[in-house]
Amino acid sequence: MGRLKVMRTFLGNMASPHTCWLLLRSLETLKVRMEQQTKNAQLVAKYLIKHTKVKKVNFLGLLKEGDPNNELLKRQYSSPRTMISFELYGSEKEAFACLNKMKLIKLAVSLGSTESLAQHSASVTHIGVDPQIRLELGITESLIRLSIGIEHNDDLIADLFQAIEE
Repeated sequence: MGRLKVMRTFLGNMASPHTCWLLLRSLETLKVRMEQQTKNAQLVAKYLIKHTKVKKVNFLGLLKEGDPNNELLKRQYSSPRTMISFELYGSEKEAFACLNKMKLIKLAVSLGSTESLAQHSASVTHIGVDPQIRLELGITESLIRLSIGIEHNDDLIADLFQAIEE
C-alpha cells in the first residue's frame, strides 16, 4: 500500500473504471477525428495566410519542401496536426476584439479538444514570461493561438472571417 500511495502522490489519483471505459471508447474514433482536425487546420491556415488583416501565420502544414523544419516534421509526425497561431496587424486590442467576436471557436486557457478553441498566449500561457523574451519567442500582443476541432471547415472559416472583419 505504501508504494501505491507514493505513486498516487506523484502521478495523481487513479482513473475510475468508467473513466477507463470512456477512454477506450474514444480511442476507437481517434484516428478519424485527428484526420478531420488536421484537414480543417490546413484549410483554416490557407484562409488566414491570404487575409489582409493577418500579419503572420504559424502552422507546420505551411512549411516548404527543403526547409529543415519540414524534414524534422516528416521524421517525427505523420501530419502537421491542429495547432495554428496567427498574428493580426495591430495590438492586443485587435487580438481581443477578434477573440471576443468568435462565436463557434471558444476562448479557452487550455487547448486540444474536438471543439475549436482559441487563446491569447501573451496574457494566458506566457503571462509570467518577461515581455522581451516573449517577443524573442514570437509571442506578440496581437498573436492568437488556435486549436482546430472537428467542426465543418466552412463554419470555422466563416467564424474567423466575421471575427477578423467586423
